[in-house]
Amino acid sequence: MTRRNDHIWPLLALSTATFTTVSAEMMPTGVLDQLGESLSVTSSTAGLLVTFWAVTIAVTSIPLVRATLSWRRKPLILITLGIMTGANVMTAFASSYALALVSRIIGATAHGVFWAVVVAYAASLVPPERVGKALAIVLAGPTLANLVSLPAGATLAHEVGWRATFFAVAVACALCVFLVALVVPASTDTPVALSKGTLDHSATPVLWVAGGGFFALVGFYALFTFVVPVSEAVAGIAGVLLASGVGGVVGVLVAGRISDRWPTGALPVTVMTLAIILGFTGFAHAPVAYILLAVLWGVMIGILPVVLQANVMRVASENFRPLAGSVLVTVLNLGVGLGAGLGSLVSSQDGLRVLPFIAAATTALAIIPLIIFRLLRRNPQPPASPSTGQAASLRHRDDVAP
Repeated sequence: MTRRNDHIWPLLALSTATFTTVSAEMMPTGVLDQLGESLSVTSSTAGLLVTFWAVTIAVTSIPLVRATLSWRRKPLILITLGIMTGANVMTAFASSYALALVSRIIGATAHGVFWAVVVAYAASLVPPERVGKALAIVLAGPTLANLVSLPAGATLAHEVGWRATFFAVAVACALCVFLVALVVPASTDTPVALSKGTLDHSATPVLWVAGGGFFALVGFYALFTFVVPVSEAVAGIAGVLLASGVGGVVGVLVAGRISDRWPTGALPVTVMTLAIILGFTGFAHAPVAYILLAVLWGVMIGILPVVLQANVMRVASENFRPLAGSVLVTVLNLGVGLGAGLGSLVSSQDGLRVLPFIAAATTALAIIPLIIFRLLRRNPQPPASPSTGQAASLRHRDDVAP
């Protein structure tokens, strides 16, 4: 194995872990009817297990990451995966909806910390100029989870019951603990602790970049959450979801190269392209055209998380990367939740036909914080902590980026 490729296996191990944890997050959506019937609640109430997961992450991620800044990164990843293992076992054996909900909150608490840490950890395993490709590998896990684990979980639930599905997820989490422990190297960086009353110099650019991602996610999920009623009238939901999923895989495969080739230009181009595609969706009345647009928005939403998180990892100082990861986790979950809320508000007013245009306009708002970020970069503050090599690499990428 060459030195250039000695990071591949650790990144694949982390990708397996992200695949498994996202499978745990979304699994209730594939077994709602069985789970609700077993626990004597409606399907809509059972669906709140996913909602509370997202809300828990949004509320707990930043404070928990701050509390664990002095911990070593690899042991923290292993601890969070271990907690998720126990939480899914607890879900599998839950005798009531209340116990299932508690188990989901416990799992979500660990999941938020895991995601905040794993992004920064993956970025630390490679040189700065290869951050995009590294994150593309790690973030392929969630994309595949939506394509593979949910149908597989639903099939398993149909054959042997929903409890077996969560037990299988618990086993997968436990296997990830051993895989990461064996394959992923221990971090050589020194744990840090933020000084009280100080603000890292990179916090402001991180927030501006994350703000761009926030508006893009709100816009996309405003439409995608209601993709069933919007799409059924044109192309049929099965074809649309398949097209979007295929596009997502393609997006993840090319995202790393795009992010590393155009580190500063990839994100604004991605969000504006996504906005245009969502807008054209409102004009698509032929099934073939709608399916093609679904592929394209899938490609863009496959690219977006990679270029967004790579951008944040590049502008964040070494000390601030863990907290920057928690900011991203919070932004991602708020974007999904508020996007669903916006879509619900519009659809409740008989606005399904205009929903694509509202989604496009909301996504386009992402360009505002990104422009502000670029303007601030013209007069940067003196760096506080990045290494000389990292700073030189960033200056080089600014010179070649569009």
